[in-house]
Amino acid sequence: MAQALDTLNDIINDATRRGVAHNFTEDEQLSGARVTVNGQELVNFGSCSYLGLEFHSALKQGVIDAVNKYGTQFSTSRTYLAVGLYKELEEELFNIFHKPLLVTATTTLGHLAALPTIVGDDDAVIMDLQVHSSIQMTAQMLKARKIPLYVVPNNSMEALENKVKLLQNRHRKIWFLTDGVFSMYGNTPPMDKLVSLLDRYKQLHLYIDDAHGMSWMGKNGQGYVHTVVPHHEKMVVVISMTKGFACAGGVVIFPNEEMRDRVKNCGGTLIFAGPVQPPLLGAAVASAKLHQTEEFARLQADLQNKIAYINRRLVELNLPLYEASDAPVFFVSAGLPRITYNIVNRMKRRGYHINSAAFPAVPMKKSGIRFMVNVMHSYEDIEGMLLALQEEYVLGLQEEGSSFEEVARVFRLPAFTIQVEKSIKEVVSQETTGLREEKYRSVASLPVAEWNYYMAEGGCHTHSNLLNLERGFSGHGQKENNASFYYHKVTDEKGGIVSLAFFTYNIAKDDMFASAAVSARAEEIRRTEDPYYLVSGQVMTGTPFSLGRSVYLNKEHPAWKEALQRLLDNMQQVADAEGATRLMLRDFFEDDRNGLKEVLLDLGMIDYRLPGRCVVENLSWNTQEEYLASLGGKYRYNVRKEILPYADRFRVSYHKPATEAERQHGYALYRQVADKALQMNAFPLPYEVFTMMYDDPAYDIIQLYTDDREEAVALLFSYHNGEDYTGLAVGLDYTCIRTHNTYKQILYRSVLRARELGCVRNDLAYTAELEKKKVGATVRANYAFVQATEHLSHAIMETLS
Repeated sequence: MAQALDTLNDIINDATRRGVAHNFTEDEQLSGARVTVNGQELVNFGSCSYLGLEFHSALKQGVIDAVNKYGTQFSTSRTYLAVGLYKELEEELFNIFHKPLLVTATTTLGHLAALPTIVGDDDAVIMDLQVHSSIQMTAQMLKARKIPLYVVPNNSMEALENKVKLLQNRHRKIWFLTDGVFSMYGNTPPMDKLVSLLDRYKQLHLYIDDAHGMSWMGKNGQGYVHTVVPHHEKMVVVISMTKGFACAGGVVIFPNEEMRDRVKNCGGTLIFAGPVQPPLLGAAVASAKLHQTEEFARLQADLQNKIAYINRRLVELNLPLYEASDAPVFFVSAGLPRITYNIVNRMKRRGYHINSAAFPAVPMKKSGIRFMVNVMHSYEDIEGMLLALQEEYVLGLQEEGSSFEEVARVFRLPAFTIQVEKSIKEVVSQETTGLREEKYRSVASLPVAEWNYYMAEGGCHTHSNLLNLERGFSGHGQKENNASFYYHKVTDEKGGIVSLAFFTYNIAKDDMFASAAVSARAEEIRRTEDPYYLVSGQVMTGTPFSLGRSVYLNKEHPAWKEALQRLLDNMQQVADAEGATRLMLRDFFEDDRNGLKEVLLDLGMIDYRLPGRCVVENLSWNTQEEYLASLGGKYRYNVRKEILPYADRFRVSYHKPATEAERQHGYALYRQVADKALQMNAFPLPYEVFTMMYDDPAYDIIQLYTDDREEAVALLFSYHNGEDYTGLAVGLDYTCIRTHNTYKQILYRSVLRARELGCVRNDLAYTAELEKKKVGATVRANYAFVQATEHLSHAIMETLS
C-alpha cells in the first residue's frame, strides 16, 4: 500500500508540475461555462454538471429558503432525527424512480452503507475492472469479512457468465458490481445482456453505480440504467446528486422495501456519518421538483442534441474516440500521460479547460483527453473546442514523438489520419543526433571484450555466461522454461557506446513480487483450476536467472535519453510481437534509480521497489575474530549462538556433484526451496540450467554434509566473476534445517568462500534479509521500472490480498 501511495504521489506531483492538476479558479463569481485559471479565461469542458442546474434560480432559492428556515447545518445522526426536508426529498425522488430509496450524504457513503449490509457472508462479489473507485474501496470492507472478490474485464459478459457458472453452486448470492456510465471512457455496459443473465442465473444480483448516467437521460432524468431497462427485482441502483442534480448527496434505489429498511437500519454511514445539510437538501428538493417539469425535458433535449453534435463532429474530424456512446462524457485516445498533458496544456493556451485521464485511473499507455459537455456550452464553444482539439491533438502527438499509428496500435482502434495545416516542425526544430542502433539475438554477435567491459562487473552477465543462459532457456516443452534473448546497442557518429543492454521475453507469475499471502492464494488456484492463472508475458532487462547490470547508459553523452527511448521502443516492439503485458527495467540501486526516475516516468515507466539486495561488502578481515569484530554487536551474538556451535556438524565440499544421481539430488533440494519461495514467487528453473552450472567452472557450488547422511543436505550455487561472488540459487533438505540451522550455516560458508577466493563483494541476492544481515550483509535498496499495458492482473491481485 505504501509503495502504491508513493507512486500515486509521484504521478500527481508530476501532473501538478505540468499544470494539469491542483489548479484553482480565480473568478470572484461563477455564472456559466467559463472559469479563470492563472489569469486566463477558459471555456470549461471539465464539469460533470451536465444540465448546468447549479445556476438555476429554483435551486438557489431552495438553498436560501432552507438556510433561513433550518440554518447552515442540522448536526444529528439521521437514525435519531432528520430535518423534514429529508422526507420531502425522498418523496419527490420516489415520484421519479417509483422504487424504495434512501438519500445518503454522498454516493460513496451510500456504497459504504448499502454493500456491507446487503452482501451476506455466504455471498460472492464480482467487479467490473472499470467499476468506480468508490465501489472498489467499499469492496475492501467485504474482503475483510472473507467474502470472495473477483474481477472481470470491462464489459466482458462472457467472462462474467463463466465466473457465475463457476460460483453458482458455492454461494447464496453472487453480486456483480458495475457502472451505468463508466467515468473514464464514457462507455456503458450492455444492460440487455446483464438483464438476461439476471433472469438465467438465480444467484446473480446486480449492483450498479449510475452516477454519470443521471439526469441527462430518461423521463424526469431517471438516468441511463432506468431508461434502458426496467428496475429488475434483483437490482440495486446508486446515483449521485452532485452531477446532473447539481446539489449534494447520493441515492440508493432498491428493488423492495425490505432491503431498503435493512440498509436504513443497519448501514453504518447512515447511523454514524453526518447528514446532507439543510442548504443542500433545499437545493436537492428544488432540483427533484425541477426534474419533473417540461422545462427540464427541454434542457435534456438540448443536451442530447449537443451530445449528438459532438459525436458526429468527432467522426468528421477523425479524432479517435475510444468508444462512442450517448453519454456526455468523451474520451479521445492519446497514449502516454505526457502526451495527454501536452495536449491539455495546448488546449489551455487556446482558451479551453479539458481534463486528462491518466494512470492510475487508466493503464499507463492508455491515457487520453477526457471532456464533458453541458447545456451551458454554446455550439460556438463546442465547435471552437473541437477544431482546436483536432489541431492541438496532432501537434501534441508530433511534439511528443508519437503518431496516429501508435495510438491505433495501443488502443486497438481502426487506422486513422488527421490533416491539419500546422506542423510541429514550425514550432520546434529537431536536430539529428546521429545515433546508430544495433539489434542482435545472441551475445555471440557482440565483441567479448567490449561486452565484458561494460556489463560484466558486479554480477554474472559475462559474455560466456549469457551464451550458456541462452542455451539453458531454450528448447523446453513447458513454455515457462523458455526465454528469448535480445541485445540492443546504440552508438554515436564516432562509434562511442551511448547505451548497451539486453533483455528477455518470458512468461512470469504476475504475483512474483506480491505478498506471500497473495501468492499462496494464487498457487492454490494454479493447483486446483488453472496452472497458468495470473501468468503473463513480460519483456524485462536481464534474464529469469541472473543478477547484475543489464542496462548501461553513458549519461555524460547528450543523447543518452534518446538512446534509452530507443531501448524501450525495441522492448515494446518485442512485447507487441509476443503479446506481453509488462515491460521492466530491473536491478537499479538507489543512486542509479534517482537519476532515472523522472526521465522514465516521462516515458511511462513507474519505479517499483524490489526486495532488497543483500550484499556483504567487507571481506577484508583475515581471521574469524576479525570477521566477528566486523559485525554489529547483535549480529556477532547471533553468529556465536546460531552458527558457530553448529559448524562442526557439517562437512563442507567445494567439489561439484559428479554423478547424475548427485546432480539430480542437488536439483531436488533446490526444488524444496523454490516450491516454498512465495516471497519471490517465480517458476522453478529447468534442470538444464543446473546442468549448465554443474559444467561451467565459473559457477561455484558449496555443499554441506552431515555425518549421518551420504547425500548433501544443502547446496549454494554462486557465480564467481573476478571480485564478485554472486549467490543465485540454494537447495535445502528441510528435514534437518531446524536441528542444524542449515540455512544460516550455508550463508556463513558463502562469506568464508568469497573471502577465500579473494572477492571483495559477496552478493547474497534477495529475501531472508534478517538471516543475511546476521552474516554481515547490508541490504541495498533495489528498484525496477515497470509499465503494465493493462490493469486486470493488478486488480485481481487486490482481491486476493
